[in-house]
Amino acid sequence: DTIVQCIRDHQVTVIGGETGCGKTTQVPQFVLEDLTTSVGTARCKMLCTQPRRLAAIGVATRVASERGQKVGDSIGYSIRLESKQSDDTQLLFCTTGVLLRMLQGDPELSSITHVFVDEVHERSVDSDIALAILRDVLSKRSDLKLILMSATLDASLFSDYFGGAPVLEIPGFTHPVTDMFLDDIIEVTGLRLRAPKKDKSRVSDDN
Repeated sequence: DTIVQCIRDHQVTVIGGETGCGKTTQVPQFVLEDLTTSVGTARCKMLCTQPRRLAAIGVATRVASERGQKVGDSIGYSIRLESKQSDDTQLLFCTTGVLLRMLQGDPELSSITHVFVDEVHERSVDSDIALAILRDVLSKRSDLKLILMSATLDASLFSDYFGGAPVLEIPGFTHPVTDMFLDDIIEVTGLRLRAPKKDKSRVSDDN
């Protein structure tokens, strides 16, 4: 509720959190659910950028599966030379390059309501250009929402760049991990290794 309300109240929101806390897969879904219940599906078109092609496909597949859908329905993806989306797609995962091409065709992203920039700390030429252009777009479209997300980011840097945007931190936790080596597995399972049998069909070198 805190995340959704902050995004409602501010044009730009910065979200940080540990890896695995659900920023990429859950936050866009929270906003999607809020939009579909408050304004309906007609006014809901969100983009979520990923720094890599495989990440865009993987996250779209994961989110679609969580919602009991196929990729290309309300959840889709778009990467270079490949796209799975339809007229019903409300949340589109794409690469930063795809976002830049969309900005070339529609400089104000007139059909988009929300832009999520994930892994914003992974600075690149494309991402820096995209953020600069998006800041200009925000000045022209007061209804457009921008959400910056990353596991490790200098929150104050991005907050200041967008005029003091609020910063939210999502707490995470570390899953317990136990190191087990091959010797440990053999001891636990009681496995007894046997010497390989000689292949009698092979002719010896002496013959």
